[in-house]
Amino acid sequence: MPGEKAGILAQSGITMHEYFRKVLLPSLVGAMALFAAVLVLKRFVTLSNVITFALYAIPLLPLIYAVGYPYAKISNKRVQINSKIPYFATYFAVLSTSDVSRSELVWNLATEKILEPIASDMKKVYYLIAKLHRGMPEALRFLARRTPSKVFADFLDRLAYSLDSGVELRDYLLQEQKTVMDDYETFYEGTLYDLDVFKEVYSSLIISVVFMVTFIIIGPILTGQDIVSLSAFMFVLVLATEIGVLLVIKYRMPEDKIWADYAMTSERKARFIKAALISFAGSAVAAIVVVLVIRPRFNIPLLIQVAIILSPVMYLGKVLEKEEKAILIKDENFPAFMRSLSSSLAASGAALPLVLKYLSSHDFGVLTRDIRNLYRRVSMRIDNSKSWRYFTIDTGSWLIGIFSEIFNKSIKLGAEPDYVGMVISRNFERLIRLRRKRAQTVASFRGVIYGITGAFAFSVAAAFQVAVYMNQLFSNLTIQGDFLQNIIFVPSKSGLEVTNYILIVILITHCLLSALSIKFADGGHIGITVYYFVVLVWLAALGQYIGTVVMGKMMTFSSLSGVLMGTLGVMP
Repeated sequence: MPGEKAGILAQSGITMHEYFRKVLLPSLVGAMALFAAVLVLKRFVTLSNVITFALYAIPLLPLIYAVGYPYAKISNKRVQINSKIPYFATYFAVLSTSDVSRSELVWNLATEKILEPIASDMKKVYYLIAKLHRGMPEALRFLARRTPSKVFADFLDRLAYSLDSGVELRDYLLQEQKTVMDDYETFYEGTLYDLDVFKEVYSSLIISVVFMVTFIIIGPILTGQDIVSLSAFMFVLVLATEIGVLLVIKYRMPEDKIWADYAMTSERKARFIKAALISFAGSAVAAIVVVLVIRPRFNIPLLIQVAIILSPVMYLGKVLEKEEKAILIKDENFPAFMRSLSSSLAASGAALPLVLKYLSSHDFGVLTRDIRNLYRRVSMRIDNSKSWRYFTIDTGSWLIGIFSEIFNKSIKLGAEPDYVGMVISRNFERLIRLRRKRAQTVASFRGVIYGITGAFAFSVAAAFQVAVYMNQLFSNLTIQGDFLQNIIFVPSKSGLEVTNYILIVILITHCLLSALSIKFADGGHIGITVYYFVVLVWLAALGQYIGTVVMGKMMTFSSLSGVLMGTLGVMP
């Protein structure tokens, strides 16, 4: 039926042969191998019913992966397509004013790597038009039934209907810009709202994990289970939860990178290498000071020692963050430059080098130097494409890189400069506004992570201090008979020490994965993770120290009496 969606595999972009050969067959082989391994293990090892059930469930995991793979592929592709819709619509609109035919126009879209995965889908439209001699409306409807993105499918259906109605492609695409950007804004703000909701879910997950961790620390005293084994299970539990949170953020947030893929100029690289050398040298010096000076003289908790050693690494993160802020400022100035460039080209009819020479004498803020460098390269008349590429490298901006590429190619193909500049500047400014909203949402999310990290460390340390106190209390009791030993199981001192180290590893792992979640949420440079990582380690260290001190005081009767008397205003 017309308008009916294609199958799951068609929407995911994989063929039945590929799915069977690369996904289904390996999953079946893996499931049978795991099942055989479980059978062999049962012949040699006696296992409880619960463990046996868990082992038999493991072979189901590859089958679940095989079933869920197309759906995960569709979800990922939908987010990618929705993220690239503004750039596709902008490119489509500005190319519609050029002198190329419709099939050439579609081919230009299909060969543009920055538009992936939309570019791969547009190749299907091109082959239907150029090779199978189908009409463009029919080809667009064919693609609309096979794309997992509703925003993209609606755009294709509207375009096909308009072409059937005889509407001029250029006029339609100009009018469609607002509709497409509105749809994209709805999608973008929806993901930001999901992040707001996810903050609450994340808080609930961590609270649940804290409860489990507290029970695992104190539980062995009552149940007699090995505290080290349960602590290792606790580490796996926290790791699985944190990785799940990280993956949800990574694959749910729209692709809106800040840094260009080739933004590393020699100047930036030199600054980063210098910052890295200073940071790691500072960490080495801090480690020597901690080992030779602080540890022999002061009884400082291990996590605080780790935080002191890691502190110099913050410098590298701050250098990267400073460069990232400069890129964001350049993004703010780019629409004004693009409007000035396009209007000057249209009004004067002069060549691009002459217009750039005129504009290079004006002030465009932090973008001025990059514009002057662009003029020098273009005026050499060697390769305009490389000149614009170096312009992107100088700015370091992913967003500027995409729109500069669109502007250069459309002008090269004969598009109207004023039309091109108007479309690009309007869409660019809307993307900047959405990016500001994203920054506000991520700032709130970052605050939640800071608070949760401190509370997590405090709760874990307090629970561990209870376990330590109960161990000391019952170890010192001298009661004959096995009555006490049958109801209270005292962990060994070495077991408690190992558990303490496991707790520190858990907190450091939480800090690292939480720092990565912050950077995946805001789309910034992954290197800035080290700054947030050190901040979170300090919060965890302070939270652990306060939890240990507070619970240690509360676990002694004299201290507790002092607290009560102080509260009542009675002097001891």
